[in-house]
Formats: sequence, C-alpha cells, structure tokens
Amino acid sequence: MCAQNTSADGGDGNSGGFQIRLQDTGEPRTKPSIDVSLWTRAGEELERSTVAEDGRFDVSADALKRAEIVRIGPLGANLECLTDIGLSLRSTDFTARLREGALDIAPGLWEAWFPIFQCVSGRTRVCRPGQWWFDDLAAMALEPVASARRIGAASLRARTLAPASSSSTTNAALISAPQTAQRLSPAASIDELIAWPFNCAPICEARIEVYRRVCCCDPWIVFDPRLKELVCRLEEVVPDFPQPHPPTPFERLRTPAPVPEVSAAFFQSGALDRQSVNAATDLRALRSLPPEAIPTYVNGRPYLFCPSYDCDPPVQVAEGSPGLDGRFSICWPSFPILLQPGCHFEYAYRVYQPFGQFEILVYDGVSAGNWFAADDDPTLTSYSPFAYGCRINPAGRHVFLNAIADTGAHQLNTPNAASAIAVSSPDPTSGTAYPVPDPLSSVTDRNWGGTLKINLTITEGMQDAGAKYYRISVVEADADGAPALGATRHDVTTVPAWLKSEAGGDIVPVSLGPNSVDGQNALFEIPYDTNPTTDWLDNQFHALLDTNDVRWSDPTVRHLITVEIFDESGDRLRPTGTDPTGLGGDETEAAFTFRRRFQETGSTLEVPYGALTHMFWWDNREMVADIEDLRLDLVANNNECQFLVGTAASTFSIGYRAFHENQLFHASHSISWRRGLGNTANSSGTLPTSSPMNVGGPPGAAPVGASGTETFGNMLQTESRCAFSLWLNVYNKITDGDDMGLQYRGDTAAVVLEVDN
Repeated sequence: MCAQNTSADGGDGNSGGFQIRLQDTGEPRTKPSIDVSLWTRAGEELERSTVAEDGRFDVSADALKRAEIVRIGPLGANLECLTDIGLSLRSTDFTARLREGALDIAPGLWEAWFPIFQCVSGRTRVCRPGQWWFDDLAAMALEPVASARRIGAASLRARTLAPASSSSTTNAALISAPQTAQRLSPAASIDELIAWPFNCAPICEARIEVYRRVCCCDPWIVFDPRLKELVCRLEEVVPDFPQPHPPTPFERLRTPAPVPEVSAAFFQSGALDRQSVNAATDLRALRSLPPEAIPTYVNGRPYLFCPSYDCDPPVQVAEGSPGLDGRFSICWPSFPILLQPGCHFEYAYRVYQPFGQFEILVYDGVSAGNWFAADDDPTLTSYSPFAYGCRINPAGRHVFLNAIADTGAHQLNTPNAASAIAVSSPDPTSGTAYPVPDPLSSVTDRNWGGTLKINLTITEGMQDAGAKYYRISVVEADADGAPALGATRHDVTTVPAWLKSEAGGDIVPVSLGPNSVDGQNALFEIPYDTNPTTDWLDNQFHALLDTNDVRWSDPTVRHLITVEIFDESGDRLRPTGTDPTGLGGDETEAAFTFRRRFQETGSTLEVPYGALTHMFWWDNREMVADIEDLRLDLVANNNECQFLVGTAASTFSIGYRAFHENQLFHASHSISWRRGLGNTANSSGTLPTSSPMNVGGPPGAAPVGASGTETFGNMLQTESRCAFSLWLNVYNKITDGDDMGLQYRGDTAAVVLEVDN
C-alpha cells in the first residue's frame, strides 16, 4: 500500500552538495516535503535523505556507489508508494544529471506528493443474544443441508429451559421425525435474525485496527466460468454435522446449541462470518437458479462477488479508538493511488479490548471476511464472550422495570398499577410474557420459569433526589390483583456483584449488598455511573429471582413484584404527591417518578404511587407426553410388541396423552412417523392432532386421547410390510426471558404394519 514509511531514516534535512528543484508555472505555490532514497534492485533500502527547503540534500558516496535505483518522492513514503507516484532513476542517470546541475522535477509529477487524509467511520458494539439465537442461527444456516439429508430443520430447535445459573454445556440431540415438526424460529431469514440488536451495548474501551486491501473483480455474467470454482469453494465452507438419533422417552434437552461446533464455525474471534453462515443457502441458490439469474445473485453479495484470491493481502493502515457511544472516526495520511480499472479499496477491522495487562481480540473482521467500502459507516458487532460494553445510564429522575433477561418489560402482560403494592384486576392471561404476536417469540401468553434476571432503569438524576438503595420483593397475588390475604412478602436477596472497568483494563466485581439501614433490610446500593464516576459494564442485573424457590413457587397463583427506593438513612422515597405505601418504616417524598415501560420505544407510563408493582405468572411444571396404545381401525391395543395386519384401507392411529396442567401453557404437540430407514420418497408423515389443545389429561382424571388416522396404504406405499418409528413431541411455552425456544417432552414407539393381500 502507498503509505508513509515510518521506519525509514529521514536524515537530518540539512543542505548538502546536491540539489533538486521543483518546477512550477511561475506562481508562488506550496511545495511538498520530499525524500531521496537509494535502493538495490532486490528492494533493500540503503539510505534516505530528506531534501531541505532550498532543495539541497546529501547522500553518502558509499551508498551511491552500491545503489542501483534512486527514488525521489513524498517524505516518508514506502517503496510501493514511491513506485506508484515517485520518480525512479538508475543510479548512473541520477549521478549524471546532478553533474549537469540541479535535478528538475515537473509539476505534473510532484503535485501528487502532497499527503492527503483518508478516513473511515463506524461504530462498535457487543451483543449478547440468548442461546436460542445461536441455536436459530445454526438451524437456519444448515436448513438447506438438513433438507438435503431429509432432516427437518425444526429438529435443531427443541430443547428445555435450563436454570439461568447453569454453566454446563452438553450436546443436545436432533429430534423429531423427518419433515414433520414445525420450525419454531422467531425470524423469517438469517438477515432478519442478525439484524435484531439483542442486549447490545457500545464498546467504548477498545483499540481498533484498520486494514485495507485492493480487490480487482469483474462483474459476473451469464454462464460465468467462475461458477464451478465458486460452488466448490462453498462446498468446502458448509460445515458438516452429526446425523440425528431418535429421542429417548421423556428425554429432556438442555439449552446449549444442538451442534455447538457448527455454531462456533460461524464466528471468528467474535465476528460473524457471513460467508460461512450463508454458504448452504447460497449453494442451494446457485444450484437451482436459472443461469440468467445467477449474475444478479452473486453481484449483489460482496462476499461472493469479490473473493479473497482476487484481492491483495490485507495491510494495516491505521488504528484508533471508539468514543463513549461506540462511534469511531479514524483518519491517516496517505498519498494518491492510481488503481487499475475494475479495482477498488476495501476495509476491514480488528477490535481489541484491555483485559488486565493483556489485550483480547474481540472482533476479527479480517479473518471473518467482513470487508467494507470507505464510506459504508459499518457497525462492528462482537459476539465474543470476552467482549464488554459500556453502560450509558440515562439522565432524568425516574425508575422503571426495563427488562427480564433478553425480554423487554413491555412484553410483560401486567395490569396497570392500582396502588403502591397492587395492580388492577387481572385478565385470564395477566402476568404472562408476549401478550400479542411478536417476531421475538413464536407464541403468545408464555409462562415464566427458571431464574428471572431483573434489570431496572434507575436514572442518574435519582442521586439528586437522594436515592441510595433499592429493594425488590415478592408476594402472592389474589384474584383482584392485590397481595393475597395473609400472604408473606419475601425480599429478593440474590443480587449478582456488578462488574466495572478500572484504569489499566482490570475488570473488578463490586458487591451491592445486602445492606441493613435503620431497620430496613435487603437494601442494595444503586449502581450509578457518576457517584463517583464508575465505568460499569453493560448488561447487568439488579436481581436474580428463582421461580422455583419454595417460598413463591406455587404455579396455581400469580405473584406481585414490587420495587422500592430508599435514601441513605433508610427512609423510603416516594414520588412527590403520592400516598404512603403502607409497607412500614419512615417515608419521605422526593422529586422523581416511577414509570412503566409499556412499548418497545417511545414514552413510558407514569405510575403515581409510592412503589412500583408488576404482576408475574410463573409455572415450572413440565409437559406430559405418553403414547399409551396403538390402534388398528380405531381398536386400541397396549401390548408392548405389535404387528398389525390389515388391508390398504385399514387405518392406523394411537392413543396418547399430551398436556400441561394449565392448558394456557401448552404450546403445541405433533405425532410423526417414519418407515424403516426413511430413505425413499413418502417414507415419513404425521398423524393429525388437536394441537395445541390438551389431549388425555392426567391418568385417572381424564381418559386417554386419540390421534387422527392414516391408512396402511399411504404409510406402506409399495411395501407390503415394514417397521415404523413413532414420535410424540409436546412443547411448553415456558421462558426465562433469555430462551425463546420451547421446552420439549417426548415419547417414542415402534410398530410393524402389514397389508394382507
């Protein structure tokens, strides 16, 4: 790259025995600073001398004797730049011309020796989507491969809700019968999934390296000869993954990605590799599109249109740092570079963050192939578990529930507050998540479960209102939305230590409590950004509420969660003009408001009471899935081993139970079958169900339910006899706010069907 050579010896700039004159048209003009450098033909620089203002310079006789090439050009320019825009002479010609007097250089040449500034801009951020996001990314990226192997893409999605505190990572099985289960993805495409900014925060403490390369790529044409090579390259990129195995009865699948090595293959040091993610989809498109459509498809995708072998190796040209909001603007001096027709510059970035005495690469756009034009203003998104963002706490004087893990509080179906400790009369679905269809969740009215990570917004201005502590408590609700008569209010005391960044890049934990002040217990210090200036990391939580805690785990009732604010003396603060809370202890009015987040963006709703209360409905009970009998022409048979013989018109069905003890939380269920190895056409299918309604109910309380039927002829096709595998899959709506998948419970069975001709 044509750039300054910072390692070159610039000389002392004193007048010497030789002289260069930069000619002009007679008008006074500013002239560039220049160097004279001596080189061997092998590219070894022997000596460099800076030309003084009067045009004079010195070179040693020994270097001049050894030199084969003399290059004259802009001050500090590297060899490539001198070759592109400098004046290169044989050393003998250079010496001969200087004997005649000064060496004159025409304006058409030296006018290109003024350094110019080139700039790039963009923003940096770290995003921490839930495990479901990585599961979906792997599932959607591999869906074309799965289809080709007769594996339903939905099989990558089923799993159960793991406790938020669990750090175990186990391989989950691919489940469900081929081509039968519905995909439970919240995104319509990979691009849509990537575009969602879940749990993102600016990276403000970082060093950004800027890399540049020159690419020379011809637009694609119909029947382009490069197609075969591109297809081969994509075949190498598409990751392989294990074959599925049938689920064992009542198998519980956990939240980690079903094929972790596949998901990891899509990232390079935290940067998403779009070519790898889209490889299977692109491969299917290139094999199926008509020839005339392929050029448009390839030309519209830079990672396909201009592969790395059509580009020069990347060269680092600059580095800089992002601002407090993650924005960066990085400029560097360079010199004009003449590119051949069809060639252009591309830029990629590497982002490093301090970690103690070391730096960690948290975004490697060079290795991931994320190249941009100079004016693209890209957003560099890191998914690295080592990356950390900077919290930007808003101004103002207000408090509201912001999120439950990944889920915004606007997705909580809570009635309006009716007092400091109660809400209005609930409707049948109050307290659930996702009251209306939303792209984040594939189902509505989801029950909460597991450990809920509570994130509050307590603005910086609350310091001026005297707010020092917060407290979160739980109490059982009655049918009217008030605390149940005689119910005990319990304080939530599981609050994680908050992490902050200190000078030198150290990340240290800070305990917020619990504290006891003047008889008020379970008080936790409010983490402000400016008291004193504290660089808290982003995505931290004010409480962890374990819904399985025996003190409040009853799934048949709903619960109220209340947030209170206290001053340094332990007095409860309530907004000016609000009534006493009745919660006990001293209270003081202060100039602030409690608010409720009822929409994703825009204004929040003022809550005119002395505390902030929301309704939640959690239910950790599992689904029940049980195949109880097999049926020939609707006649039930519960023998362990069954060989059913009938005619082509005979029907097959099952008796089964698929239910949640609360019908509202039954998401769906399906019954799938597969013939033999399932490697021929029409070798799999489904039995009709009443999904998502409960079927069967608890034994002894409800009779077994019946599936729909399928004929022996449709199941056997051209076979007269064959073995069949059966799967019953039942899905729960439960979520902890992080996991957008559906809890799975399943049962399997096997049968041999035969047509008696």
